[in-house]
Amino acid sequence: MVALSLKICVRQCNVVKTMQFEPSTAVYDACRIIRERVPEAQTGQALDFGLFLSDEDPRKGIWLEAGRTLDYYMLRNGDILEYKKKQRPQKIRMLDGAAKMIMVDDSKTVGELLVTICSRIGITNYEEYSLIRETVEEKKEEPTGTLKKDRTLL
Repeated sequence: MVALSLKICVRQCNVVKTMQFEPSTAVYDACRIIRERVPEAQTGQALDFGLFLSDEDPRKGIWLEAGRTLDYYMLRNGDILEYKKKQRPQKIRMLDGAAKMIMVDDSKTVGELLVTICSRIGITNYEEYSLIRETVEEKKEEPTGTLKKDRTLL
């Protein structure tokens, strides 16, 4: 079996190392190997970190699941994986307007996050709630029109 050459970016200190892995290596074992061989990756608890396969579109990256193998993700030589913390603070605004800061695991699905968030806040009926992204609406000073095909303004 041919070794897989991957670029590992340790996100917290922006160190990039090229490492060889067997394609059949479990993601969990790959993280362990990274921690053993890259001194910059040895901070914090091992379980708080994971491998993230980013995309040109920042909304399309995926976290590699610890129980899967590297070949499951069809990685190619030269692909870049980020070794980074899965936990981050998230500001949650409640229905009454109060805001709470909660640590969330970025590698979880939104459904799993909702269970975690509700349990930390003390909400037992999490299936009745959802998460929405709060956006700041910009005020339009003048109404804008739409240009039709014949170049007239609607």
